[in-house]
Amino acid sequence: MIDKTLKNDDPAKSQNLRQRAYGAFRNALFSGAIKPGEFLSQRELCEKLESPLGPMREALKALEVEGLVTLMAKRGIQVVLIDEAQLREAYQARMVIECATIRHFAERAPESQIQRIQDITQAFVDRFNKSDQQDPELFREKARVDFCLHDEIMELYDNQILRRAFHRATEHVRIFRMNIGKSHGFFELPAMDEHLRILEALLKRDGDAAAEAMRAHLTGARDRAILN
Repeated sequence: MIDKTLKNDDPAKSQNLRQRAYGAFRNALFSGAIKPGEFLSQRELCEKLESPLGPMREALKALEVEGLVTLMAKRGIQVVLIDEAQLREAYQARMVIECATIRHFAERAPESQIQRIQDITQAFVDRFNKSDQQDPELFREKARVDFCLHDEIMELYDNQILRRAFHRATEHVRIFRMNIGKSHGFFELPAMDEHLRILEALLKRDGDAAAEAMRAHLTGARDRAILN
């Protein structure tokens, strides 16, 4: 292994290297290159991510705060493994956050924004019904469409603490799904139908109905994840 622990006296460059190491880890985790529950040494992780050791150590401190890794003395690094109890907690947190923020979205979001999300969602449903439903690209597109609604609701709500909590809970859901694999249940359409009901309430500016539809959607998503 090439020694990548050389010190760098340029603070800006050091910060950039830390950010790159941090981003490389997250990309590897959510792409499946690093597996939930996997044990790695710091040097193995550096080799895998092609990162210098110093910046990776700094990045790991931030990743541990976010709950994505556990740093274990003399054993190395364990990538987070989300169990069913943690999944339930993640969805409970999302319900509290999203049922509040969606009311704000119903009041403040431009109609053009809501309509655009509805058009994207309906286009996916139409494509799904005409496509090979085991196509991995279809799975990836479903994830993008799913995140579109939830992320845009949070982006309009100007509270950084709630945004961080939302993103952490969402990441735990994604990791749990990675644990059980991309089973057929995640190619089904209930989630998109639930999104369309949420969007219908948003277009009517009915915050209470939108919140209730969001609660039903998150409850259904939680139950589908557990059953699969």
